[in-house]
Amino acid sequence: MSFVVVLCTAAQSRAQQTAPRPPEFAALTQEEVARILRMSPLPSLPLDPSNRFAEDDAVAELGHALFFETRLSPSGISCATCHDPQRYFTDSEVLARGVGVSRRNAPTVVDSARRRWIGWDGKFDSLWSQALAPIEHPDEMGGHRRTLLQVIRDTPHHRKQFEQAFGPFPEALARSTESGDPLELAHTATADESREIDQTTALVLKAFGAYQRRIQSTRTPLDRFVSALKAQPEGDLEALSASARRGLALFVSRAGCWQCHRGASFTDEEFHALGLVGANGRVPDDPAREAAVAFLKRNPFNVSGEFSDARDSPKAAMVRGLKEGGEQFGQFRTPPLRGVAFTAPYMHDGRFASLSDVVRFYDTLEGASPSGHHGEMVLEPLGLTDPERADLVAFLESLSPDLTILRESPWWRDPRGSSDRTEPTQGSRPQNPRVTSPEVPDQSQR
Repeated sequence: MSFVVVLCTAAQSRAQQTAPRPPEFAALTQEEVARILRMSPLPSLPLDPSNRFAEDDAVAELGHALFFETRLSPSGISCATCHDPQRYFTDSEVLARGVGVSRRNAPTVVDSARRRWIGWDGKFDSLWSQALAPIEHPDEMGGHRRTLLQVIRDTPHHRKQFEQAFGPFPEALARSTESGDPLELAHTATADESREIDQTTALVLKAFGAYQRRIQSTRTPLDRFVSALKAQPEGDLEALSASARRGLALFVSRAGCWQCHRGASFTDEEFHALGLVGANGRVPDDPAREAAVAFLKRNPFNVSGEFSDARDSPKAAMVRGLKEGGEQFGQFRTPPLRGVAFTAPYMHDGRFASLSDVVRFYDTLEGASPSGHHGEMVLEPLGLTDPERADLVAFLESLSPDLTILRESPWWRDPRGSSDRTEPTQGSRPQNPRVTSPEVPDQSQR
């Protein structure tokens, strides 16, 4: 019996050595400390079996070039217009602004390869399947898949990249003196041409997906702090300020943030309705997940569709089994929080200009009726003090990676360089308020 006691005492001693507690954690339970330990490190990037080219750098280079290509849109809008590397791959707008103004805020591309579902409403089940929608949406880029392929076919550099990645460009999509150009919008495509267009489009979409997989964040002050809690040599307990440590303690305990923002990505990857009033000022008016599931299941480019490389995968089965129902009305995906200080404004419609505004909302729940959240009353006013709100903001800011390191990656740069950029056509794009951040200076050049 005494031998068992000695062993238990030794194990407890080792646990104390590997989990030192700052004074700000004095009131936390063991489970609450365990929640903190699960916040770091980020796990390895999950594979995407639906895109067999996902790890191919040559394919990613084509996607990289097209991400910044303004000729995909008749108005000179590129993917980078709303997902600007200088703004952490967002646009700092309240609502995304392309050819027109979207009804939603532009989410960051950073770490998007870690998401189970893509978009605020999870309308897409992979990065590559998502890429076509903004190209063809009339309020975003206002383009067409035929224009996408035409730009590749008729631009020597892009065509070379395509053929290095996938082999010869399809002969069926070449210009012909007899039948005209199958990629001209005015051309009435035959059934064979339409199928070739869709098959080739799917390849190009996988290039977009391969590129966006490479837009990843790096270690944050929180990661260094958690490493110290685990007694790892690269750790630093001083990586978080006392205010941020107090905010972290609140996050995993009384504030309840961890219930949805959990793990190393700070998201449960699920969909919830906060009851935020819509544009009408009265009740929620965006169907969100309800409409998204219906769209996803019918999208020919989804993971279970004919263009997927994993039609028999568990993810494909999950997509086929998704249920549609009115209870999903107004549900949006829990956003991850790494880098959140760089992605203002906040919420799906950009209604909150700062993290302080977000924290105040969750503290007071003013203007919301969250009865449907999780199917129960999980959200309730917290009654935080002003210093406690400031501590939560300080913690959220500690989730910021070093932008200097990130911008050293070639994947974060415009591959065209400054000398060969084609300036977009300004046209009559509607104006929309912009939120600026001292960490991400206003360097817009649309």
